[in-house]
Amino acid sequence: MQITEKQVLPDYQEVTAALRKINALSEASEAHALLCALFTGGAEVRIEAWMDSLMAEPIEAGDVVAQGALKVLAEMYQVTKAQFLAQDMHFDLLLPDDEEKFYMRIDALAMWCQGFLSGLGLMEIDYTKGSVEVQEAIADLIDMSRLQYDDEVTGQEDEERAYMELVEYTKVAVLLIHSEFGLKRLYS
Repeated sequence: MQITEKQVLPDYQEVTAALRKINALSEASEAHALLCALFTGGAEVRIEAWMDSLMAEPIEAGDVVAQGALKVLAEMYQVTKAQFLAQDMHFDLLLPDDEEKFYMRIDALAMWCQGFLSGLGLMEIDYTKGSVEVQEAIADLIDMSRLQYDDEVTGQEDEERAYMELVEYTKVAVLLIHSEFGLKRLYS
């Protein structure tokens, strides 16, 4: 299955707004990371269960505002699922656009890593039984989950390059973990 141009994650701000409309318990990057972790672990993820896990309280029947928000989340679910099922295993992280303030992007990446690690915990994946590379990747994601904005970081060219390298490394780490744990669960 190949990803088409139409299968692109909704915009970070759009997902953020949708989560606010349903009084979600998590931020956009964290919600996406949790979903990615479940797919990484090879789980059969029911869309309703995932959406319910995001909400502080049930949505009232006929709530038009909530229905629009759920449509955005359903789109994120479908695109993420398609990306994990694709032969090329290309996927995107749901993070703020490059035009957003640097500290917001750093915070969102840290939150993405936190959500992903939480999801792996929910899957009860014992990464200590994985390869040395997986163990190192998990350790790196733990470190990245602790990233904080530093007043000395200006968002200039060097910091931008380092940020992009961290984003790309996160994708590679997820693919590595998926290849060792998720694919085994899917095909065992």
